[in-house]
Amino acid sequence: MQPRPLLRRLAVLAVLLVSAVATASSSRVSDSEVILGPSSAYSDGLDTLRVGYSLDIDGRTALPHLFPSPHGVHAAGADASKPILIRHPTWDHLVLKYFERDGDDAAEARDAWHAAVTESLRRAVADRSPAGVDLDHAATQFVLHSSGRRSAPMSELYTSPNRGIVVVAVDPKWRIPLPPAAAAQSISPDVAVSDILVDALPGNTQVHRLPLPPARDTAAGSMTVDAVLDEHVRIEQARERGVARAMEVLADPKLQRKPTKPAPGDERIHALLANITTDELRADATFLTGENPDSPLTTRHSLSKGHLTAAEWIKKRFTAYGCDSVELVSFREGYGPNVVCTIEGADLADEQVVLGAHLDDRGSLFVPFSRAPGANDDGSGTSMLLASLRHLKESGIRLRRTLKVVNFCGEEQGLIGSKAYARSARARGDPIVFMLQGDMLAYRHPGEPLQCALPAAHASPEASLVVRKVAEVYTPEVVVGTTSACCSDHQSFYEQGFISTQIFERNGPIKDPMYHNRGDTVGRIGYDFEQLQALTRIALATTVTVAEIAEA
Repeated sequence: MQPRPLLRRLAVLAVLLVSAVATASSSRVSDSEVILGPSSAYSDGLDTLRVGYSLDIDGRTALPHLFPSPHGVHAAGADASKPILIRHPTWDHLVLKYFERDGDDAAEARDAWHAAVTESLRRAVADRSPAGVDLDHAATQFVLHSSGRRSAPMSELYTSPNRGIVVVAVDPKWRIPLPPAAAAQSISPDVAVSDILVDALPGNTQVHRLPLPPARDTAAGSMTVDAVLDEHVRIEQARERGVARAMEVLADPKLQRKPTKPAPGDERIHALLANITTDELRADATFLTGENPDSPLTTRHSLSKGHLTAAEWIKKRFTAYGCDSVELVSFREGYGPNVVCTIEGADLADEQVVLGAHLDDRGSLFVPFSRAPGANDDGSGTSMLLASLRHLKESGIRLRRTLKVVNFCGEEQGLIGSKAYARSARARGDPIVFMLQGDMLAYRHPGEPLQCALPAAHASPEASLVVRKVAEVYTPEVVVGTTSACCSDHQSFYEQGFISTQIFERNGPIKDPMYHNRGDTVGRIGYDFEQLQALTRIALATTVTVAEIAEA
C-alpha cells in the first residue's frame, strides 16, 4: 500500500529540510535560503555542476540555481564558488561538457576543447556574412554577452575550474534566418538560436539542456514549495515502480547460476536471440546510411528533410513488424518527429517498458545540409530496434507489459526529443518500469573482444544490474563493463525518475575514429556486425525479460 499523498509530501519535506540544515554551511544561498531539489548533476570527470532549486523559506518559493564546484569562473565576474541564480529561466540553458577521446592528453585536450568552444561562441560575433552555407554560417549573427542583461540574446554563465564545463543561456525567442541551402532542405526558416549554436560546437562536446520545468509560477522562474514537493513525489513514485521490477528480475530463478553450471535462462528467449543475423542488420544499416543504392538518404540530421524521409521509412517498418500503433510525434518546430511504436501488453498492460535509440545523426560539420551517414551513431541502435521488433513478431511471443519502442530525434542537439517524451510521460503518469537505450553498438577496435558497456554515471544502477545479469546468461561471450561515454536518451528518463540505462559498444572511453564524422559508414575498418549482433541480442533479451513473456 502506498502512503497517502499528504503523508508522502510531509515526509519528503522533512527529509529535504533535515538534509538542507545538515549542509547549511556549504549550501546556503542567503540567510533565508537552502538548497532544495529536484536537482541534476553534470560532471566532466574533474568538476561537477549541480542544477537545482534554492528554497526561500520566508517567501515560500524556490528559485533555480547553478551549484558549481569551488573556484569556478563566473562569466560575469562573480564568485562562482557560490550558487548562481538562473536569471532567465525561460531561456534555453545549455551545459557544454568536454568528453575525453581515447588517447587524449587530459590537460592539453581540455585546453584545446575550451579554446574551440570559446572560438565557436566568439565567431558568433565576428562572422556576420549571411551568404555562407557552411559551418561558419551556422555560428553567425549571435551576440555573445556576459553581463547577464536581459537585452542580450545569449549569455555565457559559467566555466568550470578545469575548463571542462561551460554553461550558456540563449533566448529561445531570438531567431536567425537560414541560408538558401537550408531552406531547400525544407527546414523551418524560424529555427531557434540555441539549436543552431549546437551545430557549431566541436565534435567532442556533450550538450545537455537544463531540465528546468516548462511551467513556472512567476516570470522570475520560481516554483512554490508545493510544486517542488510534487516534483519529488512524482520522481519517487516512478522510481519505486522501476526498482520493484528490477528486483523481481534479479531474483528470477532462471537467471541464477547453479553451483556447478550456469544459469539456464528461458529457452524461448534463447531461441529468439539465435535467429538474429548479421545480414539483416547490415541491410538496415546500409539503408540508413545511404550506402544501399536504393536508399535516398544522405543525412538524418534532426533539422533535415532526410530525417523526415527516414522517419516515414521507420514508421512503415515498425508497422510491418507488429506494432499495434505507430505515431510520428512532433516536439519542436523545425525538427523531425520521434517515431513511437506501441505493442499492448497482456495482463500487465498498465506497466510500460521502453526500448530506445536515436534516428538523428551528425557529420563532420553537423549542419542539416552536410553529408552525415551516421552508421554507428546511431544507425546501429536504430538497426537494433528494427531487428528486435522483427523477431518479436516472427516468434509469436506476447509480452505481459506494454512495450514502447521509440526512435528519438534531436539527440545530437541535446537530447531534445527524448526530454520532451520523458517529461510528457511523467506529466501523464505513464507507468514506465524500465527504459533501455542503445547508442553506438557496432564499432569494435581491432583485437578487442565483443563488449557491452554500461554507463558509469547518469543511469540507474538497478537497470544496469539487470542488463549485466541478462548478458551473463544469454551472451556469455560478451565482456560486460562500464564506460565514461555519456550521454544518450536514457538520461532524459533518468532525470524524470524512471529506471533507465544504456548499452554501448566498448568498455572505457569512445574509440571510434569516425565518431561525429562523415566517415561514419558501414564499409570501413572497425564497423563490426558481430558486435552489433551481440548487443542487439542483449537489448532484446533484456527487454523481453523485463516485459515478461505472457503464458499462453
